[in-house]
Amino acid sequence: MGHIKVSMPINAPVERVVEIASDPQHWAAWWVNLGEAEKIEGDGGVGTVVEHKYLMAGVPFHVTTRVTGQETTAAGGQRFRIEFDGPLKGKQTWDYDPAGDGTTLVTAEIDYNVPGSAIGKFADELIIERMQERAREQTLENLKLLVEAG
Repeated sequence: MGHIKVSMPINAPVERVVEIASDPQHWAAWWVNLGEAEKIEGDGGVGTVVEHKYLMAGVPFHVTTRVTGQETTAAGGQRFRIEFDGPLKGKQTWDYDPAGDGTTLVTAEIDYNVPGSAIGKFADELIIERMQERAREQTLENLKLLVEAG
């Protein structure tokens, strides 16, 4: 199982970051390797279910994503819990915490499987994990650009 934890400050209040980040209509605009939603049930809150494709090592996987939890963090921000299922399975925790001066610290923690037989013999698990870590860093950069652009 792969594990990634990345954080990034975004120069906007928590409410603004959460508004953009939790909208499943726009996930593909900032989440690297995520295809446009094929079906959405819900508004991004608990109970939302989204069907889409995810590209890993050049192979598209059908994935169903479910928002399973939303609560207030100890710092007074928001935490979203997400699970995804298909050939690629895992869970995510997204924390959006106030960091002072109207800034939000976004921390994403992701656990996922690396379906070796599905991505072929050419893809070493360590290489896939490093590619996924870089993709998640770029994902946060993309979210930062969207939010800070207004």
